[in-house]
Amino acid sequence: MLTTLWKLAAGLVCGLSLPLFADLAIVLLGNAVATLRRPPRGVANRQWNGLLGVVIPAHNEAKMIARTVKSVETSADAAVQGCDGSRRAVMTVVAHNCTDGTVESAREAGAEVVELRDDGRDGKSAALRAGFAHARGFGCDAIAVIDADSMVNLNFVAAMESALASGSEVLQCRYEQTACDGVPVSDGQRMRMLAFRGMNVVRGRGRAALGWSSGIFGNGFVLRLALLERVPYEARSIAEDLEYHAELVAQGGVVRWVDAARVTAALADTKAAQDSQETRWEGGRLRVARTAGPRLLGAALRGNLRAGEALLAVLSLPFSLGVAMALVSVALPVVWSREYGLVCIGISALYVAAAAQMGEEPAREWRALRAAPALALRKLMLVPRIVAQAGRRAVWVRTGRESADEGKKE
Repeated sequence: MLTTLWKLAAGLVCGLSLPLFADLAIVLLGNAVATLRRPPRGVANRQWNGLLGVVIPAHNEAKMIARTVKSVETSADAAVQGCDGSRRAVMTVVAHNCTDGTVESAREAGAEVVELRDDGRDGKSAALRAGFAHARGFGCDAIAVIDADSMVNLNFVAAMESALASGSEVLQCRYEQTACDGVPVSDGQRMRMLAFRGMNVVRGRGRAALGWSSGIFGNGFVLRLALLERVPYEARSIAEDLEYHAELVAQGGVVRWVDAARVTAALADTKAAQDSQETRWEGGRLRVARTAGPRLLGAALRGNLRAGEALLAVLSLPFSLGVAMALVSVALPVVWSREYGLVCIGISALYVAAAAQMGEEPAREWRALRAAPALALRKLMLVPRIVAQAGRRAVWVRTGRESADEGKKE
């Protein structure tokens, strides 16, 4: 009887954690392929003749919005060098229920501004729909989405336009977090940035290298207007990016990864704000698993393999919880459970190593791993909040930034 109970426990633990580790194994293979693959030689950037719109959803971002607009403008100016100079990005800031000086700051920076007032239930997705409609009025052929607390690299617009010229319909750039300027980075903060890189770079890059859809991470993605006509942006959950990606892949779409383009967002500067951000992300993932999972499963059973991989992604547990379950598997007195747990621990170690090695300062990333146990424990304590955020009544909440509110540069 006791043996049977141990086997049932092992089956439950392994079953719940399997989607995460299967997905991580896939993305690790993809990153190995991407590393070994030689970049093509002698291939110049392709010139795109369309008009790119840039939508920047903003809620009380007066301290940061001008910096964001300027970074996009600088990238757009760099993209037209060597061309006829007639093309540039059309920037639209959607000031969503703003009560500060976001509107004035955005206009002074040179952006078009749409003021949106609503009940806030649809969160960021409502701002995106308003921005898409405004960009469509300018005759834009594609739209990039950049968060109001972010900066793009100089090559962002040129790389995205080159990818559009090759025929891609949906693009996702490299999306990372960075510390506030002038603020020392603790090991715990560096670990959070490493975890973020794992989710948004290691996984996106690995999927794309194998021909899967890289995913949409809510910031630094581009959609063709023609695609939006076929697959309208109707996502309304707190994880609108995951929800839309699930619908897109279920309908046969694929998101291309553009590693040369990069967007960085400031790491939330308090633990409370970081926890709020992460519970929203993970809770939103659980909600999408419940609402979009059956549709992805149906698409996969009809032969859409990309939908099968996307299903694994939305069914994946938070990484810290998955590692905890792998340790439990090793501890259980069941042979196959122990073997499974050891394999999963190995996959976890390789995944963390890949995220550390992709950082700008790998040596510091490796040293920061000493903070991993404390961060993992803190994230495990967030599980009840994550479950609550998966509920239907969960609403999108802006991540508070004390340094921004105090006027410090981030």
